[in-house]
Amino acid sequence: MRRIVLLAAFTAAIPLFVYGQTDPGAQTKPVPAAGQQSGAVEQALIKLDRELMDAAVSKDKAVFERVASAHYVFVNPGGGVQERGASGDGPNLESIQTENVMVRVDGDTAVLTGKAMVKGKFPNGTDISGPYTYMRVFAKQKGQWRVAAASVVPIMQAPQTPTATPSPTP
Repeated sequence: MRRIVLLAAFTAAIPLFVYGQTDPGAQTKPVPAAGQQSGAVEQALIKLDRELMDAAVSKDKAVFERVASAHYVFVNPGGGVQERGASGDGPNLESIQTENVMVRVDGDTAVLTGKAMVKGKFPNGTDISGPYTYMRVFAKQKGQWRVAAASVVPIMQAPQTPTATPSPTP
């Protein structure tokens, strides 16, 4: 429960990874199940997603302000809902590496999904590092793609079950 509350606070402080950055060598790796995303719109949105991730690590809120819709909404890992303009102290993010980023476009709406490996801590020192699945919804407004919604879900590791050790036969 404490982890969920901390994750909720993490995402309440900043509208997700909307201003995130990875290590200099980290790249977004679009690896959809049916092959590489090749459309220009898909590639542009994957690039915009990477910009948002990079801005999160550097705490560059200007990137988010430039691309977020006026009615942006975020569902945090704890199940809370925040709207654009939520404030607070965000986590100190060291890196966000993404993989399996896919974009599905339907007219003036696009849904981007992916996995993010986050490395960071809350200001109080609580570690929030780990894998997350995330989704962003983009809407085309006045010819520009805007992020309209986002959601982040922690990927919980299955508890390890002890394996039975065979006992020697007499």
